[in-house]
Amino acid sequence: MAKDIDLTWDITPMAGATDIDSLEIFQKSGDHTAETDMAVFRTGATSVATPAKTVSTYTHTGVAAGPYTYGIFSKNQGGYGPGDLINTALVVV
Repeated sequence: MAKDIDLTWDITPMAGATDIDSLEIFQKSGDHTAETDMAVFRTGATSVATPAKTVSTYTHTGVAAGPYTYGIFSKNQGGYGPGDLINTALVVV
């Protein structure tokens, strides 16, 4: 059965940044929380949302059963910022 996943993050580091256009949320199957190369994480990941930099929550609806890792990245015309991953893979049952 599909479930909804509520994600929240701290927007404080981005609040005054003038070089961030938006954020991008990625989802990848499996536990990738130990990944340190964020470009590697994004390879094979699916972009699920592109919220404004002032948004601090997102609900990913209808997520199928399985383990997932989510990452959120700042983005501008030059590409992605360093980003960060959730601390523990989420398991939807």
